Amino acid sequence: MRDFNETSSTLTLGDLTITSLSDGELHIPADYFSNTQPHESEKVTPSTRFGANSWLIETKNRKILVDAGSGNCLKERFPDTGRLNWQEPGLELKRSSITDVVITHMHADHIGGLSANGTSLFANAEIHIQAQEWAFWTDPKLLASADNGQKPMIGLIQALAEPLKKQLTQHPGDVDLGSGIGLLLAQGHTPGHQVVHLTCGHEECFLLADAMVSDKLQFSNPDITYALDSDPADAVRTRRALFDRIASERIAFSATHMNTTAFAMLTRQENGYAFEPC
Repeated sequence: MRDFNETSSTLTLGDLTITSLSDGELHIPADYFSNTQPHESEKVTPSTRFGANSWLIETKNRKILVDAGSGNCLKERFPDTGRLNWQEPGLELKRSSITDVVITHMHADHIGGLSANGTSLFANAEIHIQAQEWAFWTDPKLLASADNGQKPMIGLIQALAEPLKKQLTQHPGDVDLGSGIGLLLAQGHTPGHQVVHLTCGHEECFLLADAMVSDKLQFSNPDITYALDSDPADAVRTRRALFDRIASERIAFSATHMNTTAFAMLTRQENGYAFEPC
């Protein structure tokens, strides 16, 4: 695809090659994380980097993009995002080679790179999304009933989604896409948030998307919640279940907002977990 150099990391899983791609970085205020103790909230400062990762999965005959970064749509607030530059005219051939796109959820930092100027950027791809995620964000009543603080975000999401409609395959839950690629409903962050489960023989990998947002806080304390979680209690249940499985079965993983593109594992530590690079 592209030469991402230091902004990418690669994991080989049998016939699958998974490349973690950095779309840049963003900074999230400490008060977006609730139920923290003082010693925990101090870990997030104005200079704390949150990653913005997406992934490319390559098989013998498919290229599957998992999320696409934010494109240009968040640069005013987060100037260091949008580094993948999928909207650049010189990348038409690269974009046309993508056979599938998986949308983990519809926040703009995940779908902003999928369309530009009212046009889908990955015109040859089948786009996979959970049906309830699509239904929630594209409901005209959602925008009409939102308060003034939420309207810009919802309006942006709906504008980014509109050009993608004809390419969608909406899934009603867990689904096997073949080639060792599975999608698992992992609700809480959004109503139809999903994670990617990759398998080849006895080897596995999870792409957790936003099931975990802060590596500095939520590994050691998975019960810490995040302001943009649609159902914080459900998000905690999802996170704990995923972390337990990853640690118990020694499964490699990556997540959108880890401050590294590197794949990792988890080990249990006190009431939480510790990050262990692969």
